[in-house]
Amino acid sequence: MDSATQDNVMLDDFSAWLESRDVSARSIRAHLSDMRHFMTWFAQATGETFSPTDTDWRDLQDWRNQAEKEFKPATVNRRISSLKTFFAFALEKGLATSDPTQRLKGVEQQALTPKALAEDDMKRILRRARKDNLRDWAILELLAATGLRVSEVAALLLSDVDMKGKTGWVTVRMGKGKKTRRVPLNERAADAVKEFIKTQDCEGDAAPLFVSRLKKAMTPYSIWSVVKKYAADAGVEHVSPHSFRHTVATRLVRNPNVDLVTAATFLGHSRLDTTARYAQPSETDLARAAEML
Repeated sequence: MDSATQDNVMLDDFSAWLESRDVSARSIRAHLSDMRHFMTWFAQATGETFSPTDTDWRDLQDWRNQAEKEFKPATVNRRISSLKTFFAFALEKGLATSDPTQRLKGVEQQALTPKALAEDDMKRILRRARKDNLRDWAILELLAATGLRVSEVAALLLSDVDMKGKTGWVTVRMGKGKKTRRVPLNERAADAVKEFIKTQDCEGDAAPLFVSRLKKAMTPYSIWSVVKKYAADAGVEHVSPHSFRHTVATRLVRNPNVDLVTAATFLGHSRLDTTARYAQPSETDLARAAEML
């Protein structure tokens, strides 16, 4: 078996190992891409085929020193995280006898909150959808009110929606780690979702909430396309479904009437430090502070 085939087999096994731990498809792709990058670097830098057993912390440090010169700190740190995950897999599968990543430290960087949408930008995007397509408007209002992950929205069924007067709840059954949670809908989002459901030919509670023109459940990619379409129509750049999630998280964490545990539960975070990062200043906050000097 040549080295390229060996690498592919090892990465296929790594992918299967990640899947068995309920790692998202997007994260798996990132891990595999990061490992391919490192394996290519290793072969070029050492003149040898990558082997988990023959890789020590000095090799990783050499890679980190070069990567720090070429890539942003966030990219380097993500790739370090992928390396640590890979060597956890390698140890478990007997591909390595020690973990060389234990001495590998990340690049220190200023802690900033993920970028949230400005309120006016959010309103413009929602208004564009409201005037154009009832389904798309309901999707965007749902994202804006709940901060659901795009995969969670794609997995919603009609039975997951429970309207209570002017408001309502959605049950998220395919959350991260396959965890289930209930998330409240405010009046605006509930109104949009109810208006949309009225127009649908319901096929029972097991029917998908949002369907394509072919009456099949929308995929995360198609929901992503909806977000990009109306953001472009509204003239708002650099918007993704996660921009809505960041916006909801920022509003929750910075609201003095909402405690951190409540915000984490709302968002489906398993770690409070993930939620707490939204208390950090954003680049916009720093720029606003500079204007006040």
